[in-house]
Amino acid sequence: MNKVSLALVIHSHQPVGNFDHVFEGATRKAYAPFLRLLSQHPGIRVSLHYSGILLEWLEARHPEFFDQLRRLIERHQVELVGGGYFEPILPAIPGRDKIAQVRKLREYLRRHFGVTPKGAWVAERVWEPSLAQPLAEAGVDYVVLDDTHFLAAGLDPSDLHGVYITEEAGLPLRLVPSLKALRYTIPFREPHETLRILSDGMGRSSALFAMGDDCEKFGVWPGTFDHCYKNGWLERFLEELEGAEEWLETTTVSDFVAAHEPLGRIYLPTASYAEMMEWALPFRAAGEYRACVEEAERMHTSERFLRFLRGGTWRNFLSKYPEANQLHKLMLEVSRRLGEAKARAGTDAFRILGEAQTHLLASQCNDAYWHGVFGGLYAPHLRSAVLGHLIRAEVLLDELEGAKRKTQARVATKDFDADGHEEVLLDHPAFGIVVRPAEGGTVSSLRFKLADVELINSLMRRPEPYHDLIRRRAAEPETSREGPASIHHLVASKEANLDALLSYDRYLRHAFRTYLFPASKRWEDFGYTRLEENGELAGAPWSLVADAKAEMPWTLTLRREARLRLDGDEQEFKVLKTLTTKVTGKVWRVECRTSLSMNGSARAPLALGLEMVFNLLAGDAPDRYFQANETRHRLNFRGEIISPNLVLVDEWQRVQISLGGDPPPVWWVVPIETISQSEAGFERVYQGSAILAVWKSEEEASTNAVYDLQVAVSPWTRSHSRR
Repeated sequence: MNKVSLALVIHSHQPVGNFDHVFEGATRKAYAPFLRLLSQHPGIRVSLHYSGILLEWLEARHPEFFDQLRRLIERHQVELVGGGYFEPILPAIPGRDKIAQVRKLREYLRRHFGVTPKGAWVAERVWEPSLAQPLAEAGVDYVVLDDTHFLAAGLDPSDLHGVYITEEAGLPLRLVPSLKALRYTIPFREPHETLRILSDGMGRSSALFAMGDDCEKFGVWPGTFDHCYKNGWLERFLEELEGAEEWLETTTVSDFVAAHEPLGRIYLPTASYAEMMEWALPFRAAGEYRACVEEAERMHTSERFLRFLRGGTWRNFLSKYPEANQLHKLMLEVSRRLGEAKARAGTDAFRILGEAQTHLLASQCNDAYWHGVFGGLYAPHLRSAVLGHLIRAEVLLDELEGAKRKTQARVATKDFDADGHEEVLLDHPAFGIVVRPAEGGTVSSLRFKLADVELINSLMRRPEPYHDLIRRRAAEPETSREGPASIHHLVASKEANLDALLSYDRYLRHAFRTYLFPASKRWEDFGYTRLEENGELAGAPWSLVADAKAEMPWTLTLRREARLRLDGDEQEFKVLKTLTTKVTGKVWRVECRTSLSMNGSARAPLALGLEMVFNLLAGDAPDRYFQANETRHRLNFRGEIISPNLVLVDEWQRVQISLGGDPPPVWWVVPIETISQSEAGFERVYQGSAILAVWKSEEEASTNAVYDLQVAVSPWTRSHSRR
């Protein structure tokens, strides 16, 4: 009798930059108890995948975990699966980095466990047809992808119980379908429901039922630790698998692939799992897509339509979130520089190049580049970690370029992020800047290399599809349910009244944005986006007056002409914004001079505001604060500060930012707080502080005025706090 084969591929990962207590909690709640229970059932065979960053942490903190894993490998109960070391979205990184990521994890597994993985875990199952070639070149024999991919290619559900083969440029790769039906019953339904699905394979020749999913669903997701371990679901599940041994066997994917010929050749479309393709859609399209899915689900023949109904592709996140796109393009820029450095470097540079490559690969960790239920774009500490690795790679590459780079900056005017507009990139051993003339003449990146810190690193507040759930939850009482819910169906909040905090921005959160608005406005109007500012000045494209030069001090001038409408009158005015930067010792200075000229004077008092955005990550931490007039305020402070100088201090990242102006401005400060979704529910997240330097004219505005804002960035030392 041919037995039904069950191949479970359990994936474990923590993002680069995640908190140590999160690693520890996931190990205690999921990784360790899952492995411990598996060891008590030696007849149950599985394939396990761990990302490199998680393996490094386990090796350092829990060597006993490695010992137990080795024992399971030695008794042929567990197969280790490879993949990208830092869990990148493979289609989104350069080809040479794809191969480097896979080979790095393969070498780690060989060194620590004595095995060479045959398979590779594809992060978030994001597939593009061109992936077959680099994976095959990296030595990968098979990958596991969602049944969504195979159904979209034209297979019937009955065709999903075996292995297929694809190729790119003649290089073959085997593909294994992972069944959504199993993902949604394990561990959320009683074990017999999974056995009923598996029994559909009885009587078929060599029927494979494969499932690839996260280990975190066995203990980390809300309610699953009690469900899986205290209430015994996982123990019962393994026992029922053992009890069905007459017709069911558990196997590793590599053993099944080795023993069975492919069912046929297939070419899969670009795809991921269904939820990811929904999250990737723009806001309005996501709502339409959800309505289409729900309408199709009500049809008697719903599966006939749903198999061909797909959302967007993962790359849509780079369009949906310009912040993710900038992060991605900064990564590509570092990858390009590293490739050029390798081509011209001698053997004496191998160590530095190796360190730079490790930082580059770490910066490709996927979590900070997207957002759904799991994606960490809304988590500033994850963005900060990725940016920190990019900056450290930049510093190492600067070191290779030697003495010339100590006195000169690298300046490029180009469309580096492929948005159709030219940016100005300034790179120096002490700092990096991205200026965006087309986006209000703003600065979107201020990288202080002496502390490995991106100072802006903020996020625009924008509508998300789940915000409607928050509003509905505020209006309707929550209904209770038995047992844990899948993370895709969970609706929970970490605090009450989040609906009152939903507010959206008109502009991306960049620095040096210029506002011209009625002088009657107050700081509260800035906080609630009620300034009634001139939109042409704040958000429209500015013109470059002249190309920037590489010599220091570096100067760039931007120009904008606009029309001012007040009390029914319209006046033309011109603004010049001159950015100047230089380094003195360890102090990086940036000055923004704003020259405003009008044809005549305005008939009502006006105010000019220059907005700075800084994100020092923790709004309520005592070691990060504003300082003015010998008074400290935590970073989540909101209000007006009257002081000639305003200082931001981050004792944890060891950086200090000093602001001043001529004439001295008034400082309006508001925290930028998003309401976003995570595994644990809806939460408020501090995304930095917006600081508006405000100069008001109490009478009619003069025809010409000049305002200076000075920024000084330096490493923070303990001696600063004693001054």
